[in-house]
Parts: sequence; structure tokens; C-alpha cells
Amino acid sequence: MKNIILICLLFIGVQLSAQKTIRLQNIANGDVIANAHFLYQNQKGISTPQGLITIKPVDEATLIISHVNYGKLEISSADVLKAVEAGVLKLKQSYISLMPATVIARSNGKAESDVVKVNASGKLSHDAGDFLSQNSFISGIRKSGGYGFDPVMRGFKYDQLNIVMDNGLSATAACPNRMDPPASQIPLAMVDQVEIIRGPHSLRFGNAFGGSIHFKSSSASFSDETKWFGRASGSYESNGNIKRTEALAGVKSEFYNLAFMAAYNEGNDYEDGDGNKIPSSFNRRNIGLSSLFKLSDSQSLKLVVNNNYAEDVDFPALNMDLREDDTWLMNVQHKINFKNSNLTSLSTSFYGSFVDHTMDNLGKSLNPRKVNAITEAKTKNYGARSEASFEFEKSSLFAGIDFKSEEAEGNRYRKMLMGPMVGQTIHDNIWQDSRIRKIGLFGESHFSWNELYFVASSRLEFNQAESCDKDAKFFDTNKDDPSNKLNVSLSVGASYDISKEVRMGLWLGRAERSGGLMERFINYLSVDRDPYERIGNTKLKSEVNYQIDYNFTWKKKQFELSVNLFQSYLRDYISSEIRDDLTPLMPTAPGVKQYVNIDKAIMRGFELSWYQEIGPLLYHKVNLAYTYGKNTVTNQPLPEIPPLDLRYSLGGHFFKDKLYPEFSLRNVSKQNRISSDYGETKTPAFSLLDFKSTYSFNDKIQMIVGVRNITDQAYYEHLSRSVKGSQRPIYAPGRSYYLTLSLGL
Repeated sequence: MKNIILICLLFIGVQLSAQKTIRLQNIANGDVIANAHFLYQNQKGISTPQGLITIKPVDEATLIISHVNYGKLEISSADVLKAVEAGVLKLKQSYISLMPATVIARSNGKAESDVVKVNASGKLSHDAGDFLSQNSFISGIRKSGGYGFDPVMRGFKYDQLNIVMDNGLSATAACPNRMDPPASQIPLAMVDQVEIIRGPHSLRFGNAFGGSIHFKSSSASFSDETKWFGRASGSYESNGNIKRTEALAGVKSEFYNLAFMAAYNEGNDYEDGDGNKIPSSFNRRNIGLSSLFKLSDSQSLKLVVNNNYAEDVDFPALNMDLREDDTWLMNVQHKINFKNSNLTSLSTSFYGSFVDHTMDNLGKSLNPRKVNAITEAKTKNYGARSEASFEFEKSSLFAGIDFKSEEAEGNRYRKMLMGPMVGQTIHDNIWQDSRIRKIGLFGESHFSWNELYFVASSRLEFNQAESCDKDAKFFDTNKDDPSNKLNVSLSVGASYDISKEVRMGLWLGRAERSGGLMERFINYLSVDRDPYERIGNTKLKSEVNYQIDYNFTWKKKQFELSVNLFQSYLRDYISSEIRDDLTPLMPTAPGVKQYVNIDKAIMRGFELSWYQEIGPLLYHKVNLAYTYGKNTVTNQPLPEIPPLDLRYSLGGHFFKDKLYPEFSLRNVSKQNRISSDYGETKTPAFSLLDFKSTYSFNDKIQMIVGVRNITDQAYYEHLSRSVKGSQRPIYAPGRSYYLTLSLGL
């Protein structure tokens, strides 16, 4: 009997010794992956709260892992054995791809739709709006040749898009004409990736009425030993004599990670394809600090501070140029992780942006010069949010509360140089010390049922607006402050894996948005495409977007096709109409328009992307986007809708993936669907050919050379404004050569 017991114990010991434990981790941030289902031949189970699974290795067996945030993954036998040896299996999070989403990364390698890392040479852009316009489904409103591009996605723009950094930080434009849109304040040198959600389907970080653009800063890590790290990049572009530089230096240890960033960019006037000089001078510098402190094994504190400073920027489409813009961005975040609990983490952050903006017409060439004008404006955008993350057996949940306040004040001073009022200075109260405060409750749940993956998102937001220094003339038209609004936004969608290669999804969303500071409080100022002055409307209804999205993805090792279709039905759409009973302040304005609600409008369209490897060395890709917008009350097109945009690239990777040449062709169709009431004119089609080549000397040194607009085409984008006092739009740069060099430690 004793021998039998010993044999049984020995057998059990051998079996236990044959079992191996593997920890599942997120490849991006190292977080453990709990509640993941796994199947390994006849072995199956669920990962523990610590992300652990236990298996007995089997030859030539595939490990299948299923998780709502990671999808259904098949791990090859070779990779399983490597994970057993290392004790860790790192997985790439993919739940964001369930939505109509795009993750953008600046990479010079082969095109992959889920690339995350932004390499050093890609952090040189001084304007995030220009960076976003590299994608066919995002255009930019251009009032300057090289600065302050305002993103437009699927026809949605301005406050209809939620543009944030690191979970909630954003900026409010101090210039009523948006010389300094929120995207222009993003320090791209600190950004690791950009996540774009098309449609009102992600409501965790704000009211994403038409979509969300989320800039995420580089992740920080600790080290058992004190280590220094850093990088430096520089570039030169011939057309406009544009110089860009950025550098980062830092140190990390077991308990802290400190990084200091600096960037400097400047440019002069460039030549368009016809050889005409376009006023586009700019000067921009950034400095920043990013720090992460390990308070304990489960707690961390992150502090990020950035300062953006711009001066002497030309805006040929506006009455004034940017003289000085001094902006501070601050973010403090505390995070605590929990073990052995469905509550996995609690993250709390406090953030703020403070813009001090000055613009004038003193550098404009005016003949005759009738008035000297200067505007000084300030905005504040600050708030806090707290979010809890939960992991259950078959689902995950994010829930929290946030607060945000947007405030704007500013005055325009006009010194009269001619006419009966010569010598007098007129004061215009443009922002009326207005403010909007929002308190929101939000939640987002990810759950699965068989092969269906669901995401449900919601936001309940209380919106309060007021002006503390109301102008008398404004008060004549708007007797009362806006009434408080309670906005309800909901989204639900499902994604189905038809096979391990094919996925499709259907999404339904309803988003509600109250008018912004400009739509409610702007005081007799020309701020749109047409020359009419605008006046706010304190009684605007909240506009509502009912949207449906369908997406289809077919992904193989050497091939990927993605199609997105959408339809938006808009109620109480915010637009503007002429008020014949109001007189403009400036004699150059033909009249005054007030913001109003349009009963019904629609937008519909599609995006398509296709990538294919051609043999072992070459690849090509196609991106296509189109939007149709219509005011169904007047049966007229909606304004500022970009035309059909097609982009094709052919590239390769040679010399053991050291050399990456790529040709890019862009064809934009003519835009005949215009809103003449907004001063739009038809835009001709154009085609562009670009070339770039990237060479990596090693993993620390990289060089990029290229030429834009090879054929020196004279063209302009549909969303480009016209030069002030002229009907000629701002033409884009002609042929331009560039060189970029990046070094890393």
C-alpha cells in the first residue's frame, strides 16, 4: 500500500513539474491580462487576476486565447514554447479596432494598420492638424500656409470633434478665427500614437459628437539600474526654408522616470506651383517635462508640463496675423492597480491649458490703411476626471466622472486712421468673458457572447453656460444667458468574427452637443468662410447626431482590406442665417449672421483602405474617402465638405530592412457640391506625386530624404480659405525637397 501511495505521489509530482505557468501581459504597457479564456488541445481555463495560465506543453499544438479586449488569437506552437521558456506571453490589445477606429503612427517601415510606436524622426511636425491631414479621411481648414490647420473629419469640424491628449487634456482657441485650434497646441514630440474614432462611439474622454481624436503621450517605464536615454532629430525643407528640430533627454531608475523635451521650428514664405510667393512665415518652440514616480508596487504618479510659444505667424486669409501665442499645458495623473479584485485600477487626473494670444494687422500690407487693429485674448480649459476599470469573467467595464470648464475673454482695439472718427480708438468686447462648464458621468462596457464582441458606451453630461461681461449690443439680441442643458449620448456596437481572417461590425450611436463658446457668445466678428460678421445665440438647442456605421475587415498575413460605411441623421444642426435687422460693426462686412438650428441635415460616406505585399520586398496600399452632406430643409449642400480623396503608395524594403523607398500618388476629385451662402466656390481636381526614402544605419541612426509635389503642380485644397482682399485661394507649396536625420541613445 505504501508503495502504491509513493508511486501515486511520484506520478502527481511528475505531472505538476510538467505543467508550466505563463503570465499574459499587454505588450504596450506590461499590464497583466486577467479573465482571458484559453484552449490548448484538451486543456482549457481562464487566466487568473494576476494574468496567469497553467498548461502542459504539447508538441505541435496551437494555443487559442479569447478576450473581449484582445479578440481571438492563435499562438503558434513555436511561440508557445518561447513563452513557456520566458514565463511571459505578450499580447497586442485590439479592442479599439472593433470600432470604426484608426491608430496612426509615424513609421517609415512597411505599412501596418496597427503600428503603435512613433519613431524619433516622426516627432518633428510643429502642427498636429497638418500631421492628421496625411490621412485621406481627415482634411484641414487652412487660413495660413504653414500653421493652424483645423481638422475636418467626415464633414464634422470645430467643437463637433473631441480633440484631447492623454485622456482629457485639451485647449480652447483664443482667436475667434481659430488661428490656434486645439490641434495646433498638441506637442507632437511628446506623442506616441494617435487614436481616431470615427463617429460618436467612444464617450469616455468627452462628447465625441462627430468623432474623437486622442493623442497619447509616450509610455514611461522604470529600470532596476539608473539609465540615461534620449534622442535628437532635425530636418530641412527647401520650399519655405523650413527648419525643424526636437530633442529629448531623460533618466530613469527603479522609482522614477524623468524626461525633458525641447523643439524649435521656423519657416518663411513658400512658392506655389506657379511660382507665386505665399505668406507663410512662422516661428514655434516647445519645451516640456514628463515625469513618472513609482509610489509603491501598485501606485504611480505622473506629471506632464508643456509650454508652446509661437510668434510672427502669417495668416493671409485673415484680417490679422498671429503676433504671439503663449500656451501652457499641464496634466497630473494618479493611478492605483488592484489585485484579487474585479476592480483592476483607479485613475484620477487633473489637467489644464492656459492660452495667452495676441494678434494684429500691423504687419499687413494695406493700401490705404484705414485702421490699426489689435486683439488680445485669453482662454482657460481645465478639469478633472476619475475612472475605474473593472474586469469580470467575460467582460470589462470603464466607469467614471469628469468635469471641464472652458473660459474665454478678449478685446479688440481699433485705432481709426481715416474718416470722421480719425484718432479715436474703439473697443470691441469679442468674448464677453464667457464660460461653459460640463459635468459628465460616463461608462463603457466591453463584453462577448460566443463570436460576437460588443461595446456599449454612454455619457450623461450637464452643460452650463454664462457670460460675465455681456456687451450691450449683444444683449439687445440675446436677452438671457443660455439655459442649462442635459445632454445624453449613447452608442452600442457589435463585431463578429466570420473567420479568423474576416471581421465585420455594426454600430449605432446617438450624440448630443450644446453650442460652443463661439456659437453662443461671439460678438459681431467675421469668423467664418464668408465675410459676414457672426453673433452668438444664447438660446441654441443642442444638436443631435443619430449615426450608423458598418465596418468590414479582411486581414491575412500579406493582405488587408478595410471598408467603413456611415450615415448620420442630424437634428437641430447648428448653422447660421442672415439677420437683416442687425448692422455689422465693420463697414467691410456685408451684414450679420446669427447662429441658428437647422431642423434636419444628413451626412453619409465611406472610407476604404487596402494593403498588400507584393512578393518578399515590395508592398502597395490604397486609401479612399468620401463624404456627402446636405441641408434637407433648404435642399442645399452643407458647407466645407471635402471631396473624394484617393491615395496610392508603392514601396519596398531592401538591404535587410534598412532601406525603405516609397512613391505616393494622391488624386483629389473636383468639388462641385458647394454652399454658395457660405462663400464656397467650386474646386478643381488635382493629382500629386511624392517620393521618400528612409535608411536606417542602425537602430539609433536614421535618415529620410524625399521630394513633395514632384511635378510642381499648382493646386489648392477645397478647405483652404482665400487670401484676404482677393478671390485667389491659398495655394499649397510647389516642389519641395527635404532631409531628416534622427539620432537615439
